[in-house]
Amino acid sequence: MRWQLGFQYLKNYARFCSSYTKRRRKQKMGTSSLSTKYGFQSFSHYSNGRSGANVDKIVIHHMATTNYDIVPEIWKTREASAHYGIGKNGEIRAYVDEANTAWHAGNWNANISSVGIEHCNSTGSPNWGINQATIDASAKLCADIAKRYGLGKLVVNKNIFPHSYFSATSCPGQLLGKLQEIADKANAINNGSSTPSAPASGLYRVRKSWADAKSQIGAYKDLNNAKKVVDNLSGYKVYDQKGNQVYPSGTSAPSPSSSVKTLVVQVNGLNVRNKPSLNGTVVGSYNKGATWTLPKSEKQTIADGWVWARCPIGYCAVGKNTGKTEPDDYILISLFQSERKYAPSVDLKY
Repeated sequence: MRWQLGFQYLKNYARFCSSYTKRRRKQKMGTSSLSTKYGFQSFSHYSNGRSGANVDKIVIHHMATTNYDIVPEIWKTREASAHYGIGKNGEIRAYVDEANTAWHAGNWNANISSVGIEHCNSTGSPNWGINQATIDASAKLCADIAKRYGLGKLVVNKNIFPHSYFSATSCPGQLLGKLQEIADKANAINNGSSTPSAPASGLYRVRKSWADAKSQIGAYKDLNNAKKVVDNLSGYKVYDQKGNQVYPSGTSAPSPSSSVKTLVVQVNGLNVRNKPSLNGTVVGSYNKGATWTLPKSEKQTIADGWVWARCPIGYCAVGKNTGKTEPDDYILISLFQSERKYAPSVDLKY
């Protein structure tokens, strides 16, 4: 009798585990309960499945349009897509099942391991504004995704990224300066606490001018964080709590040359490899004019007679290892000291 009871217990337990696993799988491989399906997979520019990869990150985009309804139609002719889109009033739409791979990051490895979220703009070019309601809804969706996939605390450039981390693009526009806010609010939701409050004073504000309060895209306790946002946006400056401009001009702000360098591609079709070697697999390419910034303090990497630089999606050959800058170098590195070439880590300036 005891044996039968024990067997029945194990049988019931196994049934429970199977049911729980199915529920968890269904929860992951679907769409967020916060979303409404819209134009759902009505386009062909996505891939079925995840190629065996696990979702371990979120990638943030902006739509570069104020027309929230037109996005699925655009993807019928453009080779792109995303899992979700968030409207100007905070409504969340699902476009591609999370079980499938949306084409959004410009990098296949990033595509198969991420959930892509588009954000509708409140104003058009050149500023491409984003409403606060959109940002708040994004935080809720990111919290939901992070919880379901066990991502833990969301950390910018660790498990929540801007599109520009993986591709040479200006996307996600003004959201670049809002990533930390989205991550902080999402973490607060998952921790069961209220939205973290910013200090009342001592903030560094990023605006076009002190008088133009509407242009503000962020306020930061750490001056370096504010500077990093300005480095990626044209026309913006950093102001202290008294309205004094401290960056890029101003005696109180350290020179940008003390921390970063700028890399500019000089040729079309520059191969990006998965490691700093001619034997590395080609994972993408950059055309002339592609630009990114990296920490100046990084050591250089030399392999196969070439100097290699780390870019957002892999490694690029800077030029032959001659010990000096050459006219035919593939990448120009702008420095303010006598250093020549570096192999930077993947650390963009935000």
